Amino acid sequence: MKREKELSMFFPDRLRAEWERLRFDKNKVREIRIRANQPVMILAEEEITLAFVYRDRELEDIFQYLCHDSVYAYDEERRQGYLTVEGGHRIGITGELVLSEGRYIVKYVKYMNIRIAHEMINIAKNVMPYLYHECVKGQVFSTLIISPPGIGKTTLLRDIIRLLSDGCCGQRGCNVGVVDERGELSGAYRGSASLDCGKRTDLVTGGTKKYGIDILVRTFSPRVVAIDEIGKYEDADAVLHAGVSGCSVLATVHGSSIADISQKEEIEKILRLKLIDRFIVLSINERMDRYFQIFDREGKQLCGKNLLQVPA
Repeated sequence: MKREKELSMFFPDRLRAEWERLRFDKNKVREIRIRANQPVMILAEEEITLAFVYRDRELEDIFQYLCHDSVYAYDEERRQGYLTVEGGHRIGITGELVLSEGRYIVKYVKYMNIRIAHEMINIAKNVMPYLYHECVKGQVFSTLIISPPGIGKTTLLRDIIRLLSDGCCGQRGCNVGVVDERGELSGAYRGSASLDCGKRTDLVTGGTKKYGIDILVRTFSPRVVAIDEIGKYEDADAVLHAGVSGCSVLATVHGSSIADISQKEEIEKILRLKLIDRFIVLSINERMDRYFQIFDREGKQLCGKNLLQVPA
């Protein structure tokens, strides 16, 4: 599907025409920021301020449209502050919170951040040689991708999963189990991946990371288990569970360096037990160029700062 249609698909019919009239490279759009009574802003290679403003009524219409006109069916998403739509696009929501059944929920949506999921085939190709064991054929190193928000760690993880699943670097493809709670990693829609995660990949959506890993380990025999965003103790426990089950682990975490994530209590135990063999650190410059570095479990640099891009 063309990116033009993807952007207009976030909006009900009566608001689509203004998006279809825009003239810039929509393939480079990363975020659409909508704030009630303020100009809509787009983050692409640079920040772009659009000429139109959405009022409260338009915000309500957009949110109802994204919820398929069944807002109350999305109560859990409203409590979490985001929803994921077909294609893996993640939409942050906030505004007025109210207490409902002991938990806060967004009652009036006044702010939205539509984060566009980009599928970049072979973005991980130059990373892959560092993830296979040099002496043990087919053995994959457990790997943690470290990155500040919005730099591309989910996009990189997805392509690593695909390449491991299909096979690369002279290695045969292997079974990969993916736990994708929010559907953002795989672009899951009703449990099925809409983005390419490889032909030997099995997917669990919804539930918790630990529960998903339990299912995969018991019944699908994955060689590699992949999860996105370790953000709490339960997520770290899931990584530990996968590691002691004999699987290699792929995961991501917010941070700027190995030293940075070492300060996170939920990560400290994983590092102390040396369950991670490779660290991929992503960074970005003022021109929005993205770079990767690779380190081993002792923190020794294996690959200096390289541009993260699809090989020519």
